[in-house]
Amino acid sequence: MQSEKDKESQFMVPAVDESTGEETMQAKYLYFEGRPREYRFNGQNGQFNLYGDTVLTDKSGRLMSSFSFQPIAYRIFEDCLFGRSLREMWAELFFIDTDSCVASIMFNNTSVNELYRLLEPILYERKSLCDVVITVKPERITSKADPSKTWFIARFTYEPANPESVAEMREYIKLHRVYRAETLTVSAEHKLVSQGYYMAIDPLADYSLDALPAKTDGAA
Repeated sequence: MQSEKDKESQFMVPAVDESTGEETMQAKYLYFEGRPREYRFNGQNGQFNLYGDTVLTDKSGRLMSSFSFQPIAYRIFEDCLFGRSLREMWAELFFIDTDSCVASIMFNNTSVNELYRLLEPILYERKSLCDVVITVKPERITSKADPSKTWFIARFTYEPANPESVAEMREYIKLHRVYRAETLTVSAEHKLVSQGYYMAIDPLADYSLDALPAKTDGAA
């Protein structure tokens, strides 16, 4: 049986120190715990970007018309995030990007409903989103009440992922605590959580009034 050290070594690769020329070992996949690389889908213009600033383009420099990735962990939940006043449905998916960084992307509301449409047949095949490669394509929606108002939702398709890649990612997720600290709150109501997602805080019930010890008569 492999030790934890041996398992971790499979996610190390040789690298050369540019200052000394010496060969060293470095992480195969770059990840700062709780702070994955942040990809975003902009529902106002249908664009994909990094950190809300760098718009993603293809090799020809054109805006990306689709975005594909293989989830390694995910969760679907309801919460009030990013200073918004209402609770909304969110889907948070984690993956390894083309730069070998652990990354995340989020979708909300109507796009989450679209993700559920994709997910249902996958679950009935006794699989999960971590067994497939997802492709996201923006689709423009026009308001029926006011045709001058438009926005974009995410449409999802999938294809089976490479079994070797699935096995590697499952091993990786066992050894690394993958989550995004900024979006993890005690008030979240989870609908679906993958086995690989790391719940870094206790559930809300632990902090509720019902969980506090009752006061005895005469207590201050």
